[in-house]
Amino acid sequence: MTKRLLRIETADGEMALGLWEMAPAGEALHPPVLLMHGASFGSALFDLPLAGYSLMQELASGGRFVYALDVRGYGASVAHDVMNAPPDAHPPFSRARHAVADIGVAVSAILQRRSVQSIDLIGFSWGSIIAGWYASGHAAEVRRLVLYAPLFAENNPMWLERIGDPADGRRLAGHFGAYRLITRNDVTARWNGDVSGDPRDVREDGVVEKLFETLAANDPRAGLHHPPAFRCPNGAFADLIEVFNGQPLYDPRTITTPVLLVRGERDTTSTRTDMQRLQSAIGSVNKTCLEIPGGSHFLCIEKNHVSLYRAITAFLAGN
Repeated sequence: MTKRLLRIETADGEMALGLWEMAPAGEALHPPVLLMHGASFGSALFDLPLAGYSLMQELASGGRFVYALDVRGYGASVAHDVMNAPPDAHPPFSRARHAVADIGVAVSAILQRRSVQSIDLIGFSWGSIIAGWYASGHAAEVRRLVLYAPLFAENNPMWLERIGDPADGRRLAGHFGAYRLITRNDVTARWNGDVSGDPRDVREDGVVEKLFETLAANDPRAGLHHPPAFRCPNGAFADLIEVFNGQPLYDPRTITTPVLLVRGERDTTSTRTDMQRLQSAIGSVNKTCLEIPGGSHFLCIEKNHVSLYRAITAFLAGN
């Protein structure tokens, strides 16, 4: 399996996005699949250089082209004018509506490259909002939809305390500028904050270090900070303030493709009740909820990640 970085221009012509392509070892036997990352870690989350820790490799090994998009401001798409300015020079950057547009150009590029009519789409966390939003308006282009650690519209006091304005939890705290810097300790704290219980129960030694190393490698300025830190847009936080106040960002009633909703049972960001609420709202008649034991928000790189991989591949194998 080979991996390469493609460059595609955004719909507004502002910049070139990074779209990672992983080719299967042999003939493509199944439709291509596109992965959409969450609010903090970019597409590198789906291809850690640790044996058995790459969802991209797992999907490609089944005989399909696999794509992972970094929307503007993330990973291989960090080189935007806003991200190169001081963080307080602009408001929170890379909002959901822009990410939906970025998915649109990625899907168009994939359809053209692979000469197909539709793809499978996987969205994680904030990316589940982006993927669901895109699928709600593009039924013909999305064959099957996976919403992993899905978020929809549920009051979440834990997150409102983390990122909300102390005087008014309906607003994002004022100190969030265009982007933030994330250190290795921040990665650990972020992960630990989404585990109900001891993080050692779900995470193997060395994974945090490898995750940070992989994410920082995509930011040419990461080593300029002490300690090293990569840039991450804050636009997703501005979106999530609405979501965690119970306000949906899109209407899932127009999603008609088959949908799998899946979360780790110990996830404190994507809750069971929010997932069930989203399942009820989705218009498709083919929609399934699944909880995987022993996993938190970052199940895709936790001890029980194989269970998630198997659930996704089994669902995508359907007609």
